[in-house]
Amino acid sequence: MCYISTTLYNLICYISTTCTLQDIVIIVKRVVACVSVLGCLLMLTVIFVYKKYSNFIQRIILYMTLAALLSAIAYIIGDLQEDGPICTFQGFISNFADWSVLMWMFMITLTLHLSQVNDKKLDSKEWVFHIVCWGLPLLASCVPFIDDNHYGPSGAWCWIDDTAWRFGAWYVPLFVMLLVIIVLNSHMFYVVRKRAKNTGGIYSHETEHAQERLMAELKPLRLYPYLYLALNIFPLINRIQNAADSNNPIFALTLLHTISIASQGTVNACAFGLNKQTLSELRWCNFKLQLKSLCMCKTDVIGEYETQEDVPDVALAPDSPQLLTIDQD
Repeated sequence: MCYISTTLYNLICYISTTCTLQDIVIIVKRVVACVSVLGCLLMLTVIFVYKKYSNFIQRIILYMTLAALLSAIAYIIGDLQEDGPICTFQGFISNFADWSVLMWMFMITLTLHLSQVNDKKLDSKEWVFHIVCWGLPLLASCVPFIDDNHYGPSGAWCWIDDTAWRFGAWYVPLFVMLLVIIVLNSHMFYVVRKRAKNTGGIYSHETEHAQERLMAELKPLRLYPYLYLALNIFPLINRIQNAADSNNPIFALTLLHTISIASQGTVNACAFGLNKQTLSELRWCNFKLQLKSLCMCKTDVIGEYETQEDVPDVALAPDSPQLLTIDQD
């Protein structure tokens, strides 16, 4: 244990003496983003292995996870680049992925709200969801090209390089969307709780148990927007500080900003695992059994039957039952 502590201490000292502060931020960003990639891959594995994609809400979570995976990959490959096509591409991909995560999160809330409050199903409108959740982020990511290319170096990575455009094209729409999501979530839970309270004791024990199970399933889904809001607090504070005093950035704020934006996949995976059923599915014994059931090949058993020629003639006994034949005229 002492050896490990000494090794880590020496590594930190080596990094701190040989790397600049920007190098440290980039290293932290890539490490955190790699963990997010693993979290996204874990979610995708569980969804596919247990065939959760047959459920509409789980499919939306699948699409949100793909967007979060793209965002994490963008932060892994992103580096401090000079202003140019590569930097523009990195900033564009990062902005597109973050917008896609936000839109799919909004669609989760909208679907739950309409199904629980208005009893409306949106399964047949899944194609509309794809147009909205991939199309709008594409348009939003093209907005910084208006009037000029506003993608460029933005701290230790490439993003929108102008303060006014950062707030107008991302932070203001972000917090408006999050406010709408939180209001819809709160109203949905208020309606569901009120309905459960009003029907208490009227229906059977099975119905009450089903309502309790529904609340347990909804609670982890409710966490996604709140976690997303929490992850954007430090980036917002850091960008405000950068706008107020661009020549004197605060390293601690920059580091917290970096950890927050690169950990979306990890945080989503933690919220995904809060479901009791998912936790049981993550146990190795259950996971291994499910993998075996998926890999098991079902083969048709073809038996050999004797032909009429191979069947020996057997004389019927006098008292044996005869075959009944019906002659049709």
